[in-house]
Amino acid sequence: MSDYQQKDLGYARVPTSAQIHFDCPDGSTWAVPVQVVVDSRDENYREDEEDTIRYILEGGLSEYEINDWARNNMDWKDVKPYARRVHPPSGDIVEQGWVDCDGEWKIKGLR
Repeated sequence: MSDYQQKDLGYARVPTSAQIHFDCPDGSTWAVPVQVVVDSRDENYREDEEDTIRYILEGGLSEYEINDWARNNMDWKDVKPYARRVHPPSGDIVEQGWVDCDGEWKIKGLR
């Protein structure tokens, strides 16, 4: 996993080192930096100077917004360069795990 740095969108935003952990059907678990997801979301709402992490920490949004954005607006190819395996697989179908994760995505380290 490469070290992902918060994208500069031209306004101050709260950074995060939180990770999304998701389980794949092959039994592997992967971690993706939450910052990748919130940068995508914040960039989409750039004209409103969106700060997803700040809004979550202040109670204006829930962590659901991160999962929802990742699942509905991002593909595996968008996060793959920053993903790292935290539990070994029993096969190699990670892309399908990103799309069809059976379990709950777990955001770790946000609060």
